[in-house]
Amino acid sequence: MSEQKRKRSWWKWLLSLTVLALLTPVIVLLVFKASTEKAWEQYEAEWHSRDPFSISDYLPAPVPKSQNLAFHPLLEDLEKSGSPAHTWFASFRANPACPGAQNDFRANPATMQRSDLSKIVSVALLDSKKERVAELVRLNQPVSDQLDQLSEALAQRPHYHVPHPWHDAFLLLETESSGRQILSAAHGYLLRATLNLHSENPSGAAADITSCLRLSSAVGQDPLLMNLLAECSLRSLALSALWDGLAGNSWNEETLRKLGKELSTIPPARDRLLKVIRVSRAQVLGLIDRLQDFSAGGGSGKAPALTRFFLAANRLSYCRDLQECILAPGGNLAQQATRSGIRHYEERLQSRAQGLSKYINAPSLMMAPSFSGPFSSILESDGAILAARWAIEIELHRVIHGSYPPTLEDVTPTAVKTRGAAGTRGQKVVYKLKKDGTPVISIEWPAGTGPAKDTVWSYPTSNP
Repeated sequence: MSEQKRKRSWWKWLLSLTVLALLTPVIVLLVFKASTEKAWEQYEAEWHSRDPFSISDYLPAPVPKSQNLAFHPLLEDLEKSGSPAHTWFASFRANPACPGAQNDFRANPATMQRSDLSKIVSVALLDSKKERVAELVRLNQPVSDQLDQLSEALAQRPHYHVPHPWHDAFLLLETESSGRQILSAAHGYLLRATLNLHSENPSGAAADITSCLRLSSAVGQDPLLMNLLAECSLRSLALSALWDGLAGNSWNEETLRKLGKELSTIPPARDRLLKVIRVSRAQVLGLIDRLQDFSAGGGSGKAPALTRFFLAANRLSYCRDLQECILAPGGNLAQQATRSGIRHYEERLQSRAQGLSKYINAPSLMMAPSFSGPFSSILESDGAILAARWAIEIELHRVIHGSYPPTLEDVTPTAVKTRGAAGTRGQKVVYKLKKDGTPVISIEWPAGTGPAKDTVWSYPTSNP
């Protein structure tokens, strides 16, 4: 072979290798893209019928506007800044009796502190307790009138379903939560219930606690994570006032029965968490779909191959993480979320946020909410409800028999519910009497399944 032919052969090989080097990533990408898109389609076909991905499968049943609190004049368009409802609820924070929704005066079962009106700085400390209460009641009157209107609306309309733009993931993401405004009203109920307890008006306090419990339950009816957390937050205000009244032996048998009945209607928040997680999944998938439509020119064409692979990989990894850790570990649909499952899910998210994976999974990592904090808050709320239900029964026993029962087995069968009816979800109810005869109720969870701390309801040895 001549020197000239050898040179031509060398250049051909170099050109071929260069072209191959340039085409190999493209070929690998096309093969990977095709297999990833196919894997997502197969996964969706396998799971959609068992565990639907569409948000429409989890929406509450429609109710007439006449029964929907969201369409009551007091609350209509509350989630929109500048609306009459938004302005009306904002006025709760301007309450001259307790501006800014201050709540450090509230009772605290964890520290056994009764409510302390001296912490409200709107009234001079030099006044006597009776004078301070009277002045706070006077200053609170405008808000008290608003609370009466809200209580009437709650009684008239048992449902609260905001007309969110469920069909549009972007608009739903941008929708302002009405939770903060409603929380201000719950603070109003807390203050008035506390003032009623200090004014020797226990029936008025019980009515405010009941209204606050109903308001919290209404807030949580739409299956959104922010709503479920707002429900738990509002409920804690009502329960602190309830504990305050129980610690002061404030209520008669009839009122206790009514309060116990109200508590018994509250479904465990933990039982609703899986539905909320599925709605969160549908929101994330909807946002990914919108990203794909945007890359395709608003849906007028087909998204580039790289974009389709990129987003299919995000859909697949995100849904698999939720399914394998929380929603259907082992292939069977879960009945409840577990702490170990949520921890496993969070660990997967952390793993995907490492190395090259954090670039591939960037959209889903940015959109995926964390559930570990909400899970603890929800368990704490459920524990407090269970403690409150037992506290009502124990207090009823005291009212009927003149003393607290020595054990839970001795609780009178004429109470609101029999012992088995205040059922648990894996928690253990521990009850004992202190040396002074006051009760301690502890809600304990199996190791690794509960919130950061157990719920304890214990009464102070003396009432201030």
